[in-house]
Amino acid sequence: MTDVTHAELACLRCGTATDHELAYAGRLLVTSRCTRCGAVIERDVRRRYADDLRSRVVSKPRRMVRRLRRHPLTFTASLPRATAAKPLRVLDELRLVWGAAARSRRDHGPD
Repeated sequence: MTDVTHAELACLRCGTATDHELAYAGRLLVTSRCTRCGAVIERDVRRRYADDLRSRVVSKPRRMVRRLRRHPLTFTASLPRATAAKPLRVLDELRLVWGAAARSRRDHGPD
């Protein structure tokens, strides 16, 4: 359920431009994995994630009202599914953020 996108980036290990899987938690890039050699870069974004999550929670009612006004039928039809899926998505983001932080700390030592 985590937001994963692909981009062509220069790999630090391969030294060439290759396809990378980028995993995001909210609006923050958490991990980057080279699909050629498997090199992974993980970032400890816990503090920034907490701020980003707080911002998203605060702005959610306003965004929902805007969607309701623009597309009332689509919004109403999607609400039950979105309401059920949102806690799972946040839990997935939390696992990604805290897992990457733990691995980053283990591999690179405390900051």
